[in-house]
Amino acid sequence: MGTVGVLAARLGLEDNTVNQFDWAAVESSIGRALPDDYKHLVEIFPDGRFQAFVRLIRPGAVQSPPTEYLGYYAYRLEDMRGWRQKEPARFPHPIFPEPGGLLPWGVSHRADLFFWLTDGDDPNKWPIVVADQRFEHWTSYEGPVCAFLDDIVSGRFDGTPFDIDLGGGPFFQPTPEESVAAPAPSVPGWGQPGFTDEHPHHAIVALTALVPPAAPRRSIDWAVVQAELGGALPADYRAFMEIYGPGTFCDIMIVAPEELPGLIERTYRKAVSNPMRLPQVCVQVFPEPNGMIPWGRTADGWTCGWLPSEENPDTWGTVLADPDVLGYKVHAGHSLSSLLLKYAATEEGTFALGRNTPWQGPPTFAPLS
Repeated sequence: MGTVGVLAARLGLEDNTVNQFDWAAVESSIGRALPDDYKHLVEIFPDGRFQAFVRLIRPGAVQSPPTEYLGYYAYRLEDMRGWRQKEPARFPHPIFPEPGGLLPWGVSHRADLFFWLTDGDDPNKWPIVVADQRFEHWTSYEGPVCAFLDDIVSGRFDGTPFDIDLGGGPFFQPTPEESVAAPAPSVPGWGQPGFTDEHPHHAIVALTALVPPAAPRRSIDWAVVQAELGGALPADYRAFMEIYGPGTFCDIMIVAPEELPGLIERTYRKAVSNPMRLPQVCVQVFPEPNGMIPWGRTADGWTCGWLPSEENPDTWGTVLADPDVLGYKVHAGHSLSSLLLKYAATEEGTFALGRNTPWQGPPTFAPLS
């Protein structure tokens, strides 16, 4: 079994502590002790990737407090729990902080996660579990992390399922301390005039004809709601809430007005804490200037929102942000209601909203119970 010293020697690195951490405080942030080999690894290795493949999760990364272990990855675990509610069979293990749950320790070049299975009181005996991005394929290893990484740099790990060639000699690539600024985009900036010249149409009447509501129309005091939110909401969203209420349309969950602030805050925090984010090219999220205003989520973790390109909310198109809130697909010509209508009415699931997994089956609405 490999050791930290063997791995360091193989990569031409001296086994000397260069990074200091308050491990008592870091471990207190998750309520569990961490494996000794992991702590040794992050003490002697700088931030970087092993074989251009695996990057260790480090305390205090991504502008989180230096004594916080999970940081951004707490949102990844939250996404997993949300996905599991819809598709429990996709997740064969508990998710931290559940007893014996999956606790991430590393991330791949394409955002696949590497976990410990925190089963038992001795963290040095935790096995390693690897999952692909969609959590469809799971593989277990005895561990520890240093032995797993030694297999990777020594060519004993098959990188094919992760779309990477791990051939060649062992190498470790440190992350540059200062990133080079991204070039200014050659198209009008996110949400600025000229970003789109399309305007949406509302389709609430056609939507109710396609999927008749099951409950009587409800009354909502929108003056009070919009005063609390600090702004007006599109007319078709207000009509949707009065006719259907919050719930899941096909596989898109549309939240209630009182839940909008929480969804907006969670989406914003997840976006800005992502270490891979480049604000110049990634989706912007309110309260960033002209940022997407989330109103719902898909079963597989995409965030649905409005594109507030103008002051009048009835001119807002829609935008879908990927599960990491990095990439996005703009549907400037679709309001919430026309987006849902096209998504539900398109035959053979050809309107995927920018995702790879469109809705299959007849249109449905399940009210929030």
